[in-house]
Amino acid sequence: MEESEEKQGQGYNEERLLDKPVQPKISKLAILSLVLGIFSLVFFVLAGVPAIVIGIISTLRIRRSGGKLKGKYIALTGMNISILFMCIFYLFWSIDAPPIPNDYTIADLRSAPAQYAESFEVLKTLINENPDLSGVPAIELTKSDSGMIAEVKGIMETGTTSEISKTLSYYAEEIKQILADNETARDIIHRLNEFPEIADLTELNTNLKIVRVSKLIDLARFYQVYAHLKIEQRDIQAFAAELIELDSVFRKLSLNARPMIGKATCDVCMTADMVTANTIANNARASQESIEMLAGHFTPLTKEQMSLRNHVLFGYLLTKNIISDVLGRSTAGKTPLLKRNSTLRFYRNNCDGGINILEDIKNSTNVRFSVWPSIYPCMGPVSFQSRKPLPLLYICYNPVGSRLIRTRSFSYESMLKRKTATKIQDDLLQIVLNKRLGKDFSLKASAYSDEYIVDVENRKIFSPGPDSKADTRDDIMLRINPEVLGWRN
Repeated sequence: MEESEEKQGQGYNEERLLDKPVQPKISKLAILSLVLGIFSLVFFVLAGVPAIVIGIISTLRIRRSGGKLKGKYIALTGMNISILFMCIFYLFWSIDAPPIPNDYTIADLRSAPAQYAESFEVLKTLINENPDLSGVPAIELTKSDSGMIAEVKGIMETGTTSEISKTLSYYAEEIKQILADNETARDIIHRLNEFPEIADLTELNTNLKIVRVSKLIDLARFYQVYAHLKIEQRDIQAFAAELIELDSVFRKLSLNARPMIGKATCDVCMTADMVTANTIANNARASQESIEMLAGHFTPLTKEQMSLRNHVLFGYLLTKNIISDVLGRSTAGKTPLLKRNSTLRFYRNNCDGGINILEDIKNSTNVRFSVWPSIYPCMGPVSFQSRKPLPLLYICYNPVGSRLIRTRSFSYESMLKRKTATKIQDDLLQIVLNKRLGKDFSLKASAYSDEYIVDVENRKIFSPGPDSKADTRDDIMLRINPEVLGWRN
C-alpha cells in the first residue's frame, strides 16, 4: 500500500516537471551578428557581410528551436545596422577626390614652332613610317649588317691599331655597300637639317603608334664604324661634315621628343656621335680645320637638349587619356573601384616630383595634391616608392587606380643615371677637343667624383661611374691617344 502511494507521488512530481516551462536562451549567433554589425561601420564588408550571414543563420535556428532560443530581434538589429553602416561607408568610400585645377595639357609640352611641323613627316620617312612604293626602308640595315657592325665596334674598342686596320680592310667593301644602300637616308638627313628644329607630333591617344626612332641608333652605330674607314682612307674632313649633319638631327629632335623611346634614342645616338667625334680628335691625321669644325658643332649640350620634362609630361597626359578613354569605358571604370581624379592626383604628384629630381629643381613651387576627397578628415599624403607597395588603405580606397599607378610610374633613378652618363660623355669630349686645340679646360666632374681621371698608361679619360670606383664596369670613358693630345706621364 505504501509502495503504491510512493509510486503515485513520483508520477505526480514527473508531471509537474513536464508541465514547467523551459527558459529560452539568447542565441550567441544573434549577439555576434549585432557586434559585427556595429563593427561594420569601421570594417565595412569585412564585418558587415559576416553580420548579415550570421544574422540569417541565427534567425533560422531560433525559428526551429521550438522556443529554446531567443534573440530574433537582436539578430535583425545586427543585420539592419550592418546594412545601414555599409551603405554609409559605401557612400563615403565611393566619393572621388576633386578634379585637378588648371591641369597640364598638350600646350605644356615643348614643341617646335608650327612652321616646322613638316619636319615630323620628313622624319617618319627616314624611319620608314611612310615607305615609298618600292617598300625599301630609308635606313637599310640587315641583320647581317648589324652583326658586322657590332663585330667591328668590338674590335675598335678592345683591339690594337693593327687589328683595327686589318678588320677594316677585310670589311671595307661591305661598309661601302651599306653606305650606298643608305643613300636615301643620307638625303633625308640632309633635308631634315634644313629645319632649325625638328618636330615630334606624336599624338596623345590610346592607339598610340610611337615613331620607331630606334632605327636611328643603328645608323649612328654604323657611322662609328664608317668613321674608322674614312680615317684609314685619310678623308676625315668630308666625314666630319657628314657626322655633324647626322648629329644635328638628334640634337634638334631631342629638344621636342615626346615619348620615352624617342628621348632615350636621341641620348644614345648623341653619345655614339660623341664617341665618333672623339675618334677623329684623337687621330694624328685629322687636320686642325676638321677639329675646329667638330668643336664648333659639338658644343656642350644645353639644358633644353638634356631636359626630360617633355617625356614625363607626355607620360602623364597619355595616362590621363587612358583613364578617360579606356578605363572609363570598362566595367571597373564605371564603378568606384577606379577613382579617376584621385589616380590622376597621385600620378601628377609623382610626375612633378620626378621633374624636380631630373631637372635638379631645388626649391619647387609645385602644389602637392591630396589624393583623398576633401570631406575626409585628417588623411595624410600618400607617396610612391618604386620598390615598396602602396599603402593598404589607399589600395582599398582605389583598387584599380592604385594598380594603374604601379604600372605607369617611371623609374626616375634609371632616367637620371642615363641623363648623367650623357652629360659626363659630353664633358669628356669637351676636354679632348679643347686639349687637341690647345685651349684651357677643366677636369672638374659633373658627378660621381671631384675630377675626371686621365689615365695615360691605359689611354683613356673617364669618370668612375655610379659606384664611384675606378676601373669597374660602370666607368664612363673615352679612349685617347696621349701622343696626339700631348698628354705625357
